[in-house]
Amino acid sequence: MLQVPLVRTAVVAHVLASVLCGCSGQLIGGGSGGGGDDDEGGGDGAAADGGGEEQPEPNPEAGLQEPPSTSLHDRGCAGVDWQLIHGWLLLPHKAPELAAAEDMQRCVDRYAGWVTWQADSAGISRRAVYAGLAATGQCDADRDYDGALVSGAQCASVNPDLAEEECLARMAGSRAFGITTLARVLGSEPAIAAHKRDVPAMAAYLAEGAVACGGDERWRLTAPAGFIDRYVAAYNGMKALSNALPECRKRIILTVALYTGMDEPGEDGVAAANGCWTYERVSKSNPEWKLCNYDGTVHHPDGVKWVYDDTNTAHDSGTDQSRILACKSGVPGRGYVDMANRGAGWRKSVTDGVRVHFAEIYSSQFAIDDQFSIWQSAGEPGEPMVNFGEPTTGADRIRSATARACGQVSDGGYFGVYVYPEPLRGERMSALVKGLSDCTRR
Repeated sequence: MLQVPLVRTAVVAHVLASVLCGCSGQLIGGGSGGGGDDDEGGGDGAAADGGGEEQPEPNPEAGLQEPPSTSLHDRGCAGVDWQLIHGWLLLPHKAPELAAAEDMQRCVDRYAGWVTWQADSAGISRRAVYAGLAATGQCDADRDYDGALVSGAQCASVNPDLAEEECLARMAGSRAFGITTLARVLGSEPAIAAHKRDVPAMAAYLAEGAVACGGDERWRLTAPAGFIDRYVAAYNGMKALSNALPECRKRIILTVALYTGMDEPGEDGVAAANGCWTYERVSKSNPEWKLCNYDGTVHHPDGVKWVYDDTNTAHDSGTDQSRILACKSGVPGRGYVDMANRGAGWRKSVTDGVRVHFAEIYSSQFAIDDQFSIWQSAGEPGEPMVNFGEPTTGADRIRSATARACGQVSDGGYFGVYVYPEPLRGERMSALVKGLSDCTRR
């Protein structure tokens, strides 16, 4: 585990308590004021580097955390997908992107007394405030605090007794005022309504005062060049100060064809994810996905990703082909095709422009993975999709089937799960999570 230098003994106790508590990662207490899990506080240098201002001791109480994402998403902007899971902001198939540990520790040493109190007061996570300080250069080794944190309009919006120019001057002259303002901007009602505590969107809001699709960078969110990258790396970097990086044998995406519900990894009664996999809900309740069926029905025609369900040899091949082509037409993001084997194998009607073909390795609604051996013998024509939708499928069976099919998925691959009619809850969802952890960790 990475060690945090210059941390008080009492703070270390808080770190251990928060790491061992199994906190869910919701917007609740989840760390310590002085360097705990997800909510870093300060070292012994915190009060000494106040630029002439007397900095308070870091708040010893637990801070707040952003809630985990319920699916890989891009806010409908057709950029890269991301997900906050296991406390890390992850991109598909990638390790967490991190700012340098020394930069993050410098941020803590310079500002912990103000950040811990003001973030808590504003109802926003400390990591979000530290990330804002780092993204705006306030933690750089070759420069000192300059107060260029938010626009004049944003500053005045949370300090209504000040004109914009005066507000900017106050931020430049006072770390206490600047950090208080930064926290209040991120935690204000208009901000929460816009960014919804979604980390890249927080960065966009901080930079632009709004969250809007646009720009040429991978996030497809309007922001100055590199700003969201710096914010996300700092957000992860703060976690890395007191949490070991996930050790992964491979990184995969769990794609859930969700026709009923599923619990979230890490919530009460459900095992936590290990940071080696992300997951996506491909369902009628997720408008980012354009869902197309063989019968011609289409849900969310404006979706930025697409899926076709499904091809099989009992279908007219020309109809499958034409409807897949229509489904992917004009959609900027990735697309999937589900394939069923009705006794004559899995048919790929279209390959151009299809990111993933999922081979359903179950023969009926009541089967789980009975076609696994046939799929292997056929050369694994597509990523595996199993069926955990029946209430009679118990936790042990879910875990073993997950481990077996996931074991065949390569690093950078996909593992599909069909859920209908019984939701994946509690022990059954934990079994899926544990099976994925068994499969992906080093």
